[in-house]
Amino acid sequence: MTFTNRVTTITQDLIIPSVVDHILSDNFISFRILGNAKRWSGEKLERPIKVAKSTLGGSFSGLDTHSTATVDDRVLMTYRLKGYEMPVVVSGMDKAVNKTEAQVLDLVRVELESRQEDAIDDLGTMFYSDGSGNSSKDFNGLENLIDDGTVSATIGELTRSSYTVHLDSTVTASGGTLDLDKIAALTTATSAGSAPSNQPSFFLSTETVRDYYESLLTATVKANYESFGLPMVTRTSRSPIRGAELKGAMGFTALTYRGIPWISDEKCTASHLWAVNEGWLNWYGLKDSDLKEISLSTTNIEGVYQDAPSKNVGFQWTDFMVPVNQYGIVAHIYLLGELVNWNPRRDGVLTGVTGV
Repeated sequence: MTFTNRVTTITQDLIIPSVVDHILSDNFISFRILGNAKRWSGEKLERPIKVAKSTLGGSFSGLDTHSTATVDDRVLMTYRLKGYEMPVVVSGMDKAVNKTEAQVLDLVRVELESRQEDAIDDLGTMFYSDGSGNSSKDFNGLENLIDDGTVSATIGELTRSSYTVHLDSTVTASGGTLDLDKIAALTTATSAGSAPSNQPSFFLSTETVRDYYESLLTATVKANYESFGLPMVTRTSRSPIRGAELKGAMGFTALTYRGIPWISDEKCTASHLWAVNEGWLNWYGLKDSDLKEISLSTTNIEGVYQDAPSKNVGFQWTDFMVPVNQYGIVAHIYLLGELVNWNPRRDGVLTGVTGV
């Protein structure tokens, strides 16, 4: 109903004190990677990897002569620091008007939280990409860390073609269809035995590819939901848990294959099924002692990022500064670090999935 001036001139409108996010999409990969970060230390990250097996051992009898040769069986993988920046800018006039008794939400706080969310959203896109964006200043992503040399000839400053057994991931063209045999082959190729640490930590796909998989398991999924409730994965859990057991923690809906969680992510590369082993693929973040650490969760904006991980390594900000020739305040959000993969052979991807 449209009211007349008799009502509108003496009745104030109500602005609900929270912002609803209509633009940003689900972003499991950023939550998971940043929420389980390791700390960066030093000028660069280096780690020795074993790339050869000694052939000098053997049986002997009596006083047979033994070999005293040495084996050069290790090389260093190397990753270098990268950075990301997001500005937060508020006009002085805007801030002053907002600070009156008519304030519904704190403008400065809402702007800061909004830019934090935009930054996490950017990172989700980067983490599925190949690190070549902005003249290769982007962080590494799954496209170049889980690869067989097709996208990126090097990884960790080593040439993949020189160490194909060690540095090549399993990359398989699906031929358009998804079936259990192809998922089994991907899982087997990226695993070493049955130990959980040597198997994928989770599968990642779009909702469309997840739906293809679910269509192969309709009867099983229905029975599982009815018996145990909707299985979910949290920011830190390795295996799915029942929704009722989350106890207030944020969870992501998950199917499973051989006990491995399968999560859909709207940021995921279309038509891909990623098999990711978190034992080797990690985010290393650098803390600058001159900057302030920030919580990535939000209190004023409701949407997919309101429960973002509050504990992270590398996300920090400058606090607000006053420009010398402008009436306003400016801050910069920074993320320092790099996404690395120490053992690419334990990851894989099935590409070109368009149906079952």
